[in-house]
Amino acid sequence: MINIPKTNLYIGSILGLQQIDYKNWAYVHATQTIHYKIMGWDRKYNKPDRHHPSYIIYEKENRFSLNWVDGAAHLYEWSGPKTFIKVLDFIDKWIIKRNVLIHCDQGQSRAPTLGLLYLAKRLKTIPNDSFISAKNSFMNTYPNYIPAGIGEYVNSKWLDII
Repeated sequence: MINIPKTNLYIGSILGLQQIDYKNWAYVHATQTIHYKIMGWDRKYNKPDRHHPSYIIYEKENRFSLNWVDGAAHLYEWSGPKTFIKVLDFIDKWIIKRNVLIHCDQGQSRAPTLGLLYLAKRLKTIPNDSFISAKNSFMNTYPNYIPAGIGEYVNSKWLDII
């Protein structure tokens, strides 16, 4: 888990959950693994209904969960730019009160991409002119950033995510 300098923002893997106090943190789960646990779903006996209101997003108090897997860019079309904006709004809401952890399974793609977006679009501490510029700057802080399909998606929707 890495703390973004001069912020209450932390980015990492699912292991970061073991290091935080749930009552004093806010967190974004960018992983289907946790989302399924929260919703009581599994891949065999209690599969999710794609029309369930919390199929993609679940938000309750200081917890924001996304039903996202680390896959191809087209997978993020299902949630669209509005979901990314909701994540950024959630971070805005909580970061003034608490530390915020954004995590995915390995901490290499989904979580750091959301962190990159927050730094570029909301804090404006890294370039906001393009995904490539933001990525190049962000990698100075988060060198293990290896964006998969989410990076391609964000690159193609850069101007739509505000």
